[in-house]
Amino acid sequence: MNEANAKEGYFKRLLAWQNPVFIGIAIFASLLVGASQPCFGGLLMSKVLAKLTVPLDQYALFWPGNNLEDDMQFYCIIMACFAVGTSLAMFVQKLFFIRLSETVTFHMRYTLYDKILEKNIGWFDLRENAVGILSSAMAQDTSLVNGVSSESLGP
Repeated sequence: MNEANAKEGYFKRLLAWQNPVFIGIAIFASLLVGASQPCFGGLLMSKVLAKLTVPLDQYALFWPGNNLEDDMQFYCIIMACFAVGTSLAMFVQKLFFIRLSETVTFHMRYTLYDKILEKNIGWFDLRENAVGILSSAMAQDTSLVNGVSSESLGP
């Protein structure tokens, strides 16, 4: 039970460093990206394929008053709108999740630096608390958290 409380405490502490609006926007953008794929494949492509599988001489029997070329232009416009909407949602998703991870990294570095400055002067005389080791811990450990909490943009 104590371990569960500790994990919950860490999550709540990390959540306190975040702006809830940013979290909401990032989750909403993720939902849009996730919902666009089934809508595109299941709804739009099924209609396009249904219209394209009918022979041209029988097209007017299945859809009276419609022209195949006009229908395909309409669906192409809808596909282009889906592509633009999905790319914008992906951009917003990446932007806000990266912003959230950078905020966590900043607050972790700030808290670590603040706690180091509160230590007694004799604490720095110990070999395991040398300046190089502390600087390395600030740089590497917090960057590790940033790498875990966000998607890498580079190799």
